[in-house]
Amino acid sequence: MEQHQRGARFGLRRIDRVTRWAGMALCWSHATAIALTAAEAILRTAANWWVAAWALTAALLISWALLRAAQKGLFHRAVGSGGGEAHPCSPEEPADYDRAA
Repeated sequence: MEQHQRGARFGLRRIDRVTRWAGMALCWSHATAIALTAAEAILRTAANWWVAAWALTAALLISWALLRAAQKGLFHRAVGSGGGEAHPCSPEEPADYDRAA
């Protein structure tokens, strides 16, 4: 049981890191797509680099959404098995600042 909890915590940390990196890549890809679209509109070129940037943004959005769903599922499984701390907004467990000294 202890080993399963350690594995769940390691899996949760790993998916947290991957989800965070995918989110950052999504933000940068979106900013690049907007900048390329604006540059193409201002310069009126026929390069069409913005199409690839928007396609990458869409792919990153889908992958981030799937990773985020998996992250939430792992978190709820870890909390449900007693392997982690409760969510701070959980009605079963008041927040630390809500407890008496």
